[in-house]
Amino acid sequence: MDASQAYEHHAHTFLAGRDASGIGTRVIEHWCRTLPAGATVIELACGGGYPVTRVLREAGLGVWAVDSSPTLLATFAQRFPEIPVQCAKVQESDFFGRRFDAALAVGLIFLLPEAEQVALLARVAQCLEPGGRFLFMAPVEQGAWLDLNTGVGCRSLGQAAYEGHLSDAGFRMVATFVDKGGNHYYDAQRVR
Repeated sequence: MDASQAYEHHAHTFLAGRDASGIGTRVIEHWCRTLPAGATVIELACGGGYPVTRVLREAGLGVWAVDSSPTLLATFAQRFPEIPVQCAKVQESDFFGRRFDAALAVGLIFLLPEAEQVALLARVAQCLEPGGRFLFMAPVEQGAWLDLNTGVGCRSLGQAAYEGHLSDAGFRMVATFVDKGGNHYYDAQRVR
């Protein structure tokens, strides 16, 4: 079972836990303040939208959302009917056939095999406007573990590898953050 199948299988349990959690919101609130007013953002693996999408909308950003779980996306669409959604794996999404000012991926990258992580970083760069920002969550340590929500295997490439792959994809690192749960975030800007 891959991560997309596992999250669909565990969708209701995931929603119950994530909806009640504020972990990561302060980091995302800070990041939103660094974006231009009304910036367009694509949220990858949006889940049910709480709490991340709510923070993006409260910041006045234009949001588009992608998730592979029909159950999670149905909940998202009920909560945010004005936001365009796409039910697809991020590896297969056409990202609405447009460019964005920013992209966000919380709890996603490390669920993918290494080659798909690297490919996704490059694809995100292609869907961003020059100067566009990309915030994603991944550990700074290299390693493997089982996802707490689904039991699916996860893999962190480590900070040095992520920074190298971001540079190869045309990004420069802007900052890193840690939330109250100890999760690490990389904030990168497309420079080419």
